[in-house]
Amino acid sequence: MLLRKIKSDPSYRWVILSISVALMIVVNGMTFGGPTVFDDIILNTLTNAEGQSISRGELKLRETIMIWSAACFGFLTGIFADKYGVKPIIMIGLVGLSFATYSYSKINSLSDIYIIYLIFGPTLIFVGSLVNVILISRWFSQNRALGLGIMAAGSSIGSGVLTPVYAWMLNFMEWRTILMWNSIIPIFMLVVVGFLLHEMPQRNKLILNDIHSDKKKLDEFTFIEAIKNKNLWFIILMAMCIFYAIMGMTTNAFLFLKDSGFNTQVASISATLLFLGSLIGKISCGFFAEDYGRKKVLLCYFVLLIIGASLLTLSVSNNNSYFIWFGLGIFGLGFGGIYTLKQLLSADLFGLKSLGKITGIINLTDTIGAGLGPVMTGFFFDQTGSYQFSFLIILIVVILSMIFASFLKINDKEIEQRKLIQI
Repeated sequence: MLLRKIKSDPSYRWVILSISVALMIVVNGMTFGGPTVFDDIILNTLTNAEGQSISRGELKLRETIMIWSAACFGFLTGIFADKYGVKPIIMIGLVGLSFATYSYSKINSLSDIYIIYLIFGPTLIFVGSLVNVILISRWFSQNRALGLGIMAAGSSIGSGVLTPVYAWMLNFMEWRTILMWNSIIPIFMLVVVGFLLHEMPQRNKLILNDIHSDKKKLDEFTFIEAIKNKNLWFIILMAMCIFYAIMGMTTNAFLFLKDSGFNTQVASISATLLFLGSLIGKISCGFFAEDYGRKKVLLCYFVLLIIGASLLTLSVSNNNSYFIWFGLGIFGLGFGGIYTLKQLLSADLFGLKSLGKITGIINLTDTIGAGLGPVMTGFFFDQTGSYQFSFLIILIVVILSMIFASFLKINDKEIEQRKLIQI
């Protein structure tokens, strides 16, 4: 009874936010960032086991499989979340993440890896940004941008921390043992979610019921209305390009630094820089977006992303370490801000009524770009023997994404007035 009363208190949203951050740390760190530190070892292991060379493009196809398998569940998860809530989805995802991580420690072939990443995909949907955007948007009417920024920062913390931790642990144990022990983490989170996670304050439940009974009250969009709105399609196109760029860069940065002459421990810092920059971008965006205008702030972070991509492209030909390190940090900073604003705009432009379905369709489509990023970046390297053309394509895609973002029509005053009704 006491716990139920505490959960109904709006101040409990900070507990919800903490759980959300922890979930993002776990799922992103254990699927995206952390395992990349094993890439060179896995390439050698598979080459020796199968008796033939395994290319980077073939290895990086695993991320594409993961992202596209996630896409298959995005829209359906959104429908389920709108109707039944996010808690059961998260719990299923954590079980799947634990099973897949443990199974990863047993792989012996490239096809084994593909199967594991096929399982990783749905866990990204069930535990990651889609369900957490819905959760935070329901708990945060005030300071929603900040709440989503802090939530999104969890993905940066997870990848930025687990990568060097995995590299450090390689000094004491085999990579298979590391993965085996890490499979326990999602089970711990399962217990936390089971006891502490609550869908929304009672106050917001009543408001959500009012929305369904009186659509015009808060000017909330139905899914069909959102599909007919140009803003949704510009967000989709922007996100497709952005996720091509970030996935192409983050999944290849470690190998790029290894090629540049850095050892494993130093090369693993590439992920830390990318995701530390992303962490700062996500949190700072949360402070700026609602005060200085969402579109203006969005375009500023695009400028940072373009600068970072330009520095990294230039660094390939001259091997300038300053270009590499500053490029990675600025690239991450730009992406972090854009990532948060993409999540924020889903809730702010279309409301909470069909947020699960709307977030689901955005996720379904942006995974096209996210899936192409790793494998095409690796493929272009295999064809040219250098990352210069790969990074140039990433730069062009970022510029294209900024063009789509510039077409968005965002009325900040109208958004704030709508949110006041929910407080």
